[in-house]
Amino acid sequence: MADLFTTTQEERRDRLESILNAPVKLRYGRSGTQPVVARSPTKLELKREPRLKGGRVLILHKSFEDADTEVWEDLASWLRNGRRSRAACQRLDAWLDRLRVDPTPPKTVARPVGDMHRLDEIAQRVIADHLSEELTDRRTPNITWTPKKRSTARRGLRLGSYDASRDLVRIHSVLDQAAVPEWVVAFVVYHELLHAVIPSKRSGRRLIHHSAEFRKREAAHPDFLRVTRWENKHISRLIRAARTGKGIRRTLS
Repeated sequence: MADLFTTTQEERRDRLESILNAPVKLRYGRSGTQPVVARSPTKLELKREPRLKGGRVLILHKSFEDADTEVWEDLASWLRNGRRSRAACQRLDAWLDRLRVDPTPPKTVARPVGDMHRLDEIAQRVIADHLSEELTDRRTPNITWTPKKRSTARRGLRLGSYDASRDLVRIHSVLDQAAVPEWVVAFVVYHELLHAVIPSKRSGRRLIHHSAEFRKREAAHPDFLRVTRWENKHISRLIRAARTGKGIRRTLS
């Protein structure tokens, strides 16, 4: 599945380090007056984490933990290019303005029942068919549709994510329409549940999300090739639908 920004702190840090080409330490706070602080590491921080030499310490408001992918993209653009990233800065400023009005971080409420597809029922079938030995009812992750907000991404779209810290699977709401076959949604659900079964592993400074074992299990799914072809064929339509907020009229076969 196509990834933009990931959702756990380690994944976000790794992504920021890749974009900024420098080590990053992420911290969260509750300051409404300074929701974003980017500074050099102190001597004490360098002593504790020598890898931070030449890097940055980012202290972000707690609301960033639940922020959409686009907010993190805009933050990265600002950190890398400053005010030269005019559009990204304007969107980030607008998001921060809303944060100053309501500084309380939103709580994630699972919303598995969509307009066209029920994620809870789909997940139950996926687990029964492919993951029954590893995911029991007791440790089955929660699953939800993402909020229906217009996307600003132009070149990619993250169809799903798994947040290990919350044991939560999120599926992009652009898939919740009649034009998207249920077998496509089911495979995206399988991909994200597989992350719960095969956790990410660190290799040096990198966090490996899709290991050889993960790729082998994913490719063994009977719909793997069909969904891959479907996504390659229709991803541009999905990106456009996510940006405009308009549904796709005909079934994407």
